Amino acid sequence: MPDTEELREQIAAIDAEIIDLIATRMEITDELAKAKKKSSQGYWNEEKEHEVIQRYHELCEEVSLSESEAKQIAEVLLRISKERQKHLFEK
Repeated sequence: MPDTEELREQIAAIDAEIIDLIATRMEITDELAKAKKKSSQGYWNEEKEHEVIQRYHELCEEVSLSESEAKQIAEVLLRISKERQKHLFEK
């Protein structure tokens, strides 16, 4: 069984991967905002937000994370995405 330091190192490596993936997601979010602005769409779509939360519920269910955890993860990412898109629309 790995000791606590090894486990912390594994967590740190996973954290780095998560941050890289979030950064990539946000880059795509920025591009989406630009495309929406160009096509005169609003920067936020409540229906899409609900779809994303539902997708997170389903994905988390597959890996034994709770519905509450899924919602928390989705809400954090969506809040950041929403703020970024709003900022891009205000430029």
